[in-house]
Amino acid sequence: MSDVNEIKVDPQAFEQDYLKPIHHVGTIFSIGIFLALFLPSIFLYIFHGVFPDWQTIAGGFALAMTYAVPFYISEPIAYYPILGNAGWYLTGTVGNGSNLRVPCAAVAEEVAGVTEGTREGELVATIGVATSALISIPAILIGALLINFIQQFFPPWLLDAFNKFLLPAVFGAVWGEFILRGWKYLPVAVLLAYIPMALHVPSAWNIVICVLGSMVAGWAMLRYFKIKA
Repeated sequence: MSDVNEIKVDPQAFEQDYLKPIHHVGTIFSIGIFLALFLPSIFLYIFHGVFPDWQTIAGGFALAMTYAVPFYISEPIAYYPILGNAGWYLTGTVGNGSNLRVPCAAVAEEVAGVTEGTREGELVATIGVATSALISIPAILIGALLINFIQQFFPPWLLDAFNKFLLPAVFGAVWGEFILRGWKYLPVAVLLAYIPMALHVPSAWNIVICVLGSMVAGWAMLRYFKIKA
């Protein structure tokens, strides 16, 4: 069998046979999911007559946007090169992007020996994200149904450890994997993460500063100082 790195995807076939159907189906499902988000509210209004006043809706929307807008900026920039088009549609549909889909896509690309941001990388990332969804969704369903029953057998120290360290452990593993590819950029990335924390910048904007700042710093280091990863 030939090396995966030697496999090249035909650009025209990739555009016509892959991207066009992906965007067609992805757009339809994205609109459908967007509309479906309103179904619970519509159900409450039709069957129970419950509907908040517009001032409450506007206030809640403004509060949500204060938190969400930074992620609207940072996540597409940070995740899209890894996930690709289909991976991004899938991640937007099933969720758990930063803590599950992106790591699965990154690991799949590394194991297959392809580079993120390429056509080959996108195909492999899509397989990784789709596989993670097929496995994780039934597992999450089972866990959601049984978690209360299972937790009663866990000692308090174990539950406390899960609450404190599970998510940082996931992010740390992903961070460690990527930093090994560009360890020369590590001091800048750590500094960009620490300064907003020291200045008590809201965490959502901290992510934007880290993502965009690391990109600009990496570009400058490569462009002007010839520092490669």
